Formats: sequence, structure tokens, C-alpha cells
Amino acid sequence: MSTLTSISIKPISIACLLVISFISIILKLYLIDFSFPVSSDALGYLLMSISYTNNDYSQISYRGSGWPLFVSMFYQFLDTNKLEIYSNLIRIVSLGISTLTIPLMFLVSRKFFNQKYSLVCASLFAFEPHLNRNAGLGLSEPIFIAVVLLSFLFILNKNSKLIIPSLLFSGLAWWIKLDGFFIFFIITIIYFVTYKGKTNLKRNYLVGLIIFLIVISPMLIQKQEQFGNPFYSYYGDVMFAGNYEKLLAENTKYNYPTASDYIQEFGIQSFIDNYILKGIYNIFNLLSKLSFPYLFILIPFGIIFSFRAFDQNSQYIKANWLFLILASGSMIITLSVVDERRYLFYLLPFLIFFSVIPVQRVTEYGLNTFSFSRKQKNIFLIIVISIALSLSVYFTTNLYQNPDPFLENERLQLSNFMVKNLDGKIQRDFSPNMQYIAYHFITLSPKSFTEYSNSKGKDEFSESHKLEIIFVSGNSISELVSNGEKYELRYIFAYESQNNFHPFLDALYADDNKYPFLIKIFDSKAHDFKKIQVKLFEIDYKKFHEYNKNIKVND
Repeated sequence: MSTLTSISIKPISIACLLVISFISIILKLYLIDFSFPVSSDALGYLLMSISYTNNDYSQISYRGSGWPLFVSMFYQFLDTNKLEIYSNLIRIVSLGISTLTIPLMFLVSRKFFNQKYSLVCASLFAFEPHLNRNAGLGLSEPIFIAVVLLSFLFILNKNSKLIIPSLLFSGLAWWIKLDGFFIFFIITIIYFVTYKGKTNLKRNYLVGLIIFLIVISPMLIQKQEQFGNPFYSYYGDVMFAGNYEKLLAENTKYNYPTASDYIQEFGIQSFIDNYILKGIYNIFNLLSKLSFPYLFILIPFGIIFSFRAFDQNSQYIKANWLFLILASGSMIITLSVVDERRYLFYLLPFLIFFSVIPVQRVTEYGLNTFSFSRKQKNIFLIIVISIALSLSVYFTTNLYQNPDPFLENERLQLSNFMVKNLDGKIQRDFSPNMQYIAYHFITLSPKSFTEYSNSKGKDEFSESHKLEIIFVSGNSISELVSNGEKYELRYIFAYESQNNFHPFLDALYADDNKYPFLIKIFDSKAHDFKKIQVKLFEIDYKKFHEYNKNIKVND
């Protein structure tokens, strides 16, 4: 493609990219412990990948299939029953894609800067601690970022024919993430804004649109067969429950399946407050957190300078602005409910493009009182990259830190105890302390996980176990237990510091004799746990009803 061949790369730049990538790999590896299996969403992707190797291409209604499809190509070569090997392979593939995106970041940066400043862009991306931590988790963000950057790379051109590969990659983005379909609309808007007046504008777009539809058609056909709706998503049924807790809870998640249902019940003002203003606030709040440890210094100046970016193509700057604004806008409702920062990771490269503009401006033109010689410019850029690396190392080693093997072992032990000893439904805990339950379901089951099928789901492995995880909401322990009775909830947790939806459970941990209907069956201190402070209770509903009667009599 001409977009790539027109970008020259000097040998010194290639050498620098190799060094930058090597340093990035070290930072990534520091945050991975290969001795423990993946869990949570990563385990879900792992099992989906295995299903695809078994020729079951059923889709999961709440998870994109692009990433596990890609991983399944690597799993085809495995012949083992060890889950740890599958776990580490999905980590390695994820880490490899994240590392290969560094030279891709350099190529996209060349649309805005010369080679020196493009290396600065690549460095800020390679050292970014949030992305480095995510790179080794086995999640879909690294490949999503790579595909989005590829789509953006092809749209930053004078040749309107390159909308074709751009839309192709936007189709792949939809495969990877359910909300990836917004990339198609964003690329479309950028195309017609930046290519306005070009010849064959509509013809080239039509060809690209056909390619896009061909790319996404297998996914849509599969969803139609499974769910009766090619655009079905589990979150479409529960997004307007009110908040994240109600979205997840069995007793509230289907209360308001559509926006109109919510508005009819609570009014338009409540909808604006909870789904628009709150979403906008969460976007700025999360982006401000993601800008640490070094982007927060550069982004404000980059935004200001971007309005008069005379060293950059004005159309490309406009495209970057459009991408950031439209992508952020597309996430308003989602982030109003689930304020998860990794949903915004793919915006970081586009913020980095703006962040390097002030570096270029100061280096090339100096300030009123001084200017740099050519040698000083190079030294200054090395200092900037060194500062970014130093801040990244500090942030990584002091805030994220290396995985704690003692903590992970205790989590494994706790999950193992629950799987082997509990019979019934247990309240879902949103800390990582229950993250290995699915792992134990899989490894303790007589069925091999290598035979996993998406169409049967994880229940296939839990058939031989009697533990089931559910989530019930409530504003007090009595209300939680009362709501849980309808769903046969049997067990609940209490932590020394809960920090989740039910802070009143803190008091239960401190005084576990206050509620006679909660029978303590596990105390981490009694089992010599050092890292996890948790108590597990079984609900006695007969005593619960007696307790309520006594309260009413006393009242």
C-alpha cells in the first residue's frame, strides 16, 4: 500500500525502535507472573479460543470473538492438558501484539511528525504503564489498539482509495469488541470531512463499505442464528438498569431494558444526569487518571498547540480531533454505568499524538529567551524520553508492582475451598479473591477443558460441582438476605475492607455475632491467611425470619 511505501525509515530509526521495544518488553514482563493461570475475562477468552479449535464457533453475547479467534490459530499447535500452558500462550500472544504495535505507532506518528518526534511518540506509547500492565493479561485491548491504529493509518492519506483497507480494519475492530462498530462510523465521518471535494469519493467509499460488510457478515449471521438478532448484545437488555450494581444484580438488571423505559419511570432529567452528564464526567475522570505519570504534563499544551499546529497537516490534526471526540462520545452511556478505564485505552495513542506537539514546538523553536542548536535538540529529546521512562519505571514498580505470589496462592486456596466444600449459590464478590473459582471448576472437572464448547458454556465444567455464583443487591444485610432468598442465595462474604457495592458488610466482618442467621463457616485468619482477610457465612433463612419477627415485635 502506498501509505506505507511512502514512509521512509532510516536505519537509525529502526535501531531506536528495537531498543524502545526491548525496554518495553522488560517493563511488560515485570508485571507478569507466568506461574499462575489467567482468570476472569482472560480465562473467558481462553475458553472461547479452545471452542474455536474444536470447530464450535458459537458467540458469547457479552464478549467479542475476534481476539479468541486470533488466539485459536496458536492453540491449534498445542497438544497438552495443562491449562497453565494455554494461559501463558495467550499472555505471550497479547504481549507480542502490544510490542509489535510500537513500530505501528511510529508509522502513524510519521503522518504528524518527522522521524525524531515519531520516535518520541513511539517511546511514550511503549513506556505507558497502563498499557504495559494490560499487555500481559491475555485481554483484547492490545489487538484492538493495533487494529484501530491500522484503520486510522490508512485514513490519513490524500488517496481516497485507502478508505478500503481502513474500513476493512474497522470491520475487524467490531469483531474484537462489541462496541467496535463505532469505529466504522468514526472512520466514515473522518473520511467525508477530510476528503471532501476529492474525486471518486463516493465510489471508493462504496467499495470500502462492501468490503466492510463482507468482513462482518459471518459474525452477524452467527448472531442471527444464535439470538435471532444480528446485532444482539447482552448489555442491550440491561444497560439502563440504573447503575453498574443494578445492571449485574439478579433482582434489578432487567427492570428497565431500554432508555425509554428508564425515562418513562424516572424522567428525562434523571436520564441526562445518570447517563449523559455522569458519563462525560467519568470519561474526563478516567482519562485524567490514565494520563499519569507523564502525559498529564503534555496533553494540555498539546491541545492548545493543536489549534495552531503549523508543522502538522491540518487535515490530519482535524482527523485526530474527530477521532478523540467521536470515540469519547460513543462511550458516554457505557462509562456512565461501568467506569472501567481499560475501555479508554485505545484513546491513548491519539492523546500521545497531541502530547508530542509541545515537545516538538519547544525543541524546534525554543522559547522567547533561548533556542536549541541541532546537537542540543537531540540531547533535549533524549532527556524527554529518559524522563518518560523514569516516570514509567517508578509508576510501574511502586503502584502496579510485581504480582504477589503469596497473595495469588491464597486466592487459589480460597477458591479451592469454596469449590470443594460449598453446595449452593454464593454471592459474587467483585474483588479478585474469587477469580480462580472458574479455574478450579475446569481443572477439577473430569472433563478435559480442551473439549470446551461455547454452546455449552462454563456450566459444562460446573456440572460435577454444586457451587453457583450469583449477585443480589440490597441496601442492608437484611435486605440483601431477603432479596437473596428469592434466588436461593446461600453464602455471602465479608471483608475487613469491602470497597465494593455493599460497604455495610464491613460491619459484619468486624462483628460477626450481630446477625444470628449468618453462620460463619470460614475465617481466613483461622486458616493462617496473611494477605486476605475474609469471612464466609451461610444464611439460615429459618433463623432470618425469626430474627425479623423479633425486630417487628420490639418495634
